[in-house]
Amino acid sequence: MDTALPTTEIKELHVMIVDDDDFQLEFVSDLLTDLGISNITTALGGQLGLSMFDSSKVKPDLLLCDIQMPDIDGFEFMKRLGDRNFTGGVILMSGQGAKVLYSASLVAQLARQNFLGTIEKPLQKEALLVAIQKMTANT
Repeated sequence: MDTALPTTEIKELHVMIVDDDDFQLEFVSDLLTDLGISNITTALGGQLGLSMFDSSKVKPDLLLCDIQMPDIDGFEFMKRLGDRNFTGGVILMSGQGAKVLYSASLVAQLARQNFLGTIEKPLQKEALLVAIQKMTANT
């Protein structure tokens, strides 16, 4: 897959990042900014993420969600988004290794999410772009 330059379509995405770590929120935001994406919302934890999702006038096109969070974990967060009929793309992030990422991918698929993949932390810009391009290729 070509990862050279982000398309205009990618640059216009509205993205929400949900993680319980301030550093990760800033790090992933910076990666997205490097890809030309400027419509970025961050939520510190799953509960705040759900509140922000519910109150936002413009729903995100893409959600990047940590799997392990203390208040509402990524699995529960995906379930609740499914209950809200979220149709945007979902990328799951974890520093917990391949088994957790694989389990998360199964849960996302069962939740009928537009699942774009899992990315191990620390995220790499190229891996993020490849996952995002899956979504824009399907539109």
